[in-house]
Amino acid sequence: MSATLGSQDTISGLLDITTPLNSAFKGIYMRSYAFVTLKDRLPGILTKVIDILSRDKEEIGSKYGKESLEELKDVIGCISKLKNEIVTNKPLKPLSPVPDDAQDDSKIWNDYLEETTKREGQLPTWFQVIWLYSEGYMYRRLAQDIALTRTLQCHDYFAKLKQNEFWHAKNNIHFVSVYLVDLFNRNENISTAERKHEFIKLLKLSLWANRCDLCLNVGTPSNQGGNPIELLESFESDILVNDSMFVWDLLNKNKTADIVIVDIVLDNAGYELFVDFCLAIFLIAQNLAQKIRLYVKRIPWYVSDTTINDFHWIIEKMKASSNNELKTLGEIASSHLKSHVWTIEEESFWTQPYDYPQMKIHDPVLYAKLSEATLVIFKGDLNYRKLLADINFAYTTNFVQALQGFSPTNILSLRTIKSNGCVGLQPGKAESLTEMDENWMITGRYGLIQATVDTGCPCAK
Repeated sequence: MSATLGSQDTISGLLDITTPLNSAFKGIYMRSYAFVTLKDRLPGILTKVIDILSRDKEEIGSKYGKESLEELKDVIGCISKLKNEIVTNKPLKPLSPVPDDAQDDSKIWNDYLEETTKREGQLPTWFQVIWLYSEGYMYRRLAQDIALTRTLQCHDYFAKLKQNEFWHAKNNIHFVSVYLVDLFNRNENISTAERKHEFIKLLKLSLWANRCDLCLNVGTPSNQGGNPIELLESFESDILVNDSMFVWDLLNKNKTADIVIVDIVLDNAGYELFVDFCLAIFLIAQNLAQKIRLYVKRIPWYVSDTTINDFHWIIEKMKASSNNELKTLGEIASSHLKSHVWTIEEESFWTQPYDYPQMKIHDPVLYAKLSEATLVIFKGDLNYRKLLADINFAYTTNFVQALQGFSPTNILSLRTIKSNGCVGLQPGKAESLTEMDENWMITGRYGLIQATVDTGCPCAK
């Protein structure tokens, strides 16, 4: 990937190279997506947030009161300063604690900053620090600016973008709803072979729904043309790793267990969340799981990541739909929540600076909780980056090896590739893709159904 510096030619330490092998991705490497993100995407996202807040100020004032308008000006000023800090590569600042907030994790972020400063011998700057940290820090700073107000603490500045993405995908949602309700109605007459076929089909639907990423598109909804069921076959060659058969064997083998728990660490709200609901409905209906735990983000994150409010909003829209099939699925989802067959899980770790190999040390309670599950499904690109600690491993690196000891249970990653970093590929595959398109890793065209399971999957050996 090539990039030009443009107006940032005053930033020191930049290197016109790709990320060295086995190194963490950083913005200093100008031929990496980390550089593109810090140079263009993050400032663009902040500009979008400022535009949204400015456009909606009357609505915000009506909802939260006159005082909120003054606080809104202050928030917009803070966001403008944050944007300037990024484009001029200033040092990262400690976060301000939020008074009387039991969930405030500013100390965790500040301790991480202090440790990074000691390790590097100086305050880390945006382009020189690990990309996974600097990008997460930006979203955490945004959340701080809102949390420190008196009137706007509950305001999700990404909410409308996520809701618009859901409505934008209404045709896709209709096709999938009709398909799943028909499948649900035929539940008792489905053979084992057909159950397996439909399970794999739903995995692929969940995979390709991950293309709908507002962070990638800086808040612009993705094009959702065509029937996603009918399009699956045409995408088959774009799945670079497909361990779906092994995942089926795992869940089907455990079907007679007292209780099979499947955890889904969610990614995007909107259409992707809807399809994840469909997968979860199927797992329960086919007795492949008896309990589904769905993990959401505690604060607005990476533009379109699912929060608990997004979760409830979509279910309510499904239940209120004039589309009978969508309404049926909404009622099923609501029923599963009421009966605790599904649970919504909020964990602070997902919005903290650590990668997943660090979880056992920094959040052993969550690690033990994941260990209770038969399978943990990690959705999306950011979860994949955190699984691999955002390290540029060789493309042929074994997936288990790249997880660096992170193994609470069987893991499945469903990810469309939208950033540098990918393992488990056959020799020569990445090179041939690069010959066709040097930007193949950031388009979302290609996907991974990548697992570590104990049923004979080659990646587990």
